[in-house]
Amino acid sequence: MKTHLQSVLLKTGEALDILRVTAPDEEYRERILRHLHHKGEPWQTPMELNLQGDLEGLAQHFYLGVVGEEVVGNASSIEALQHPVGILQHVFTPPERRRLGICSSIIGAYAADFDARGGRAAYLHTEYDSTAYHIYRSAGFVGWRDTGIMERFPDPEFAEDFWAVRPVTVRDTRWADWALLEALYGIEEGGYLRSLYARQWGRSGYEGQYVHHRKDLAEGRIAQWKVLEAANGAIVGQAFIARDRTFRGDTWLLDVFLHPSYLAEGGRLLAALNLDLDAKLQAWCDSGQPEQAALLEAAGFSLEATLPRQVRRGDKWLELRLYAR
Repeated sequence: MKTHLQSVLLKTGEALDILRVTAPDEEYRERILRHLHHKGEPWQTPMELNLQGDLEGLAQHFYLGVVGEEVVGNASSIEALQHPVGILQHVFTPPERRRLGICSSIIGAYAADFDARGGRAAYLHTEYDSTAYHIYRSAGFVGWRDTGIMERFPDPEFAEDFWAVRPVTVRDTRWADWALLEALYGIEEGGYLRSLYARQWGRSGYEGQYVHHRKDLAEGRIAQWKVLEAANGAIVGQAFIARDRTFRGDTWLLDVFLHPSYLAEGGRLLAALNLDLDAKLQAWCDSGQPEQAALLEAAGFSLEATLPRQVRRGDKWLELRLYAR
């Protein structure tokens, strides 16, 4: 579905039409894929599938800059929920079309449209202090420290309301979780070790991790993957079992991360997984997460090793604890 958002005059004197193309879309599918072919796998597959038909509830909007029939720029927003939480990604203008105002015009149109559709929170990853970083800042994104992690909250009450404790259910992950897991892993509070499988420590986001983990799931390196969904649609926890690459895949690894407000629901999340593997299953937590250690012990894990002063969070040393069953 195509929606014309606005037209602007470029520095060349050409008219730039900014469109929102919502997947699935047959008219622009091939032009979008040609424009973004450089992304490669595993990014290409979800774009192709979503442009052809619904991909497990994943909303995807392509904000296209078009001169005549030529696509000269794009910014994509992947989203979940009626009042969306999204990730801005795949922002690209060909080198010969740069410095003409295309990117800033598209990002401005995206931000206005996201707000008009009731958008609550948006995230992105870019190079810190780059030209793109400052374009995003001009559209209301705020950088986190001196990283390329940026966020934008049209709803100023988002954090307080979105993570408020509600009833939960456990289910398999689906593509619509992509942006919601970005929001979960984007919180500053909570445990420091968030995923040994993905080498994630502290606030890190989940945009790239999700698409790569979906590939691992399809190819058997991840065997089980459950999420904890709150009644408002927020993903407040996840757990998956994957082959531990450190040990040639002979040992399996349980990764689990929960929003701190939902630690009490962690037992329901782990109970949905089959932990009785015909192989050794290990899980790690740091010494700043006593609730997660108790969760693992309640699920039948035993402390197997402690590594003192193994990682540092700010100026505080943490030990790592290895649990196994």
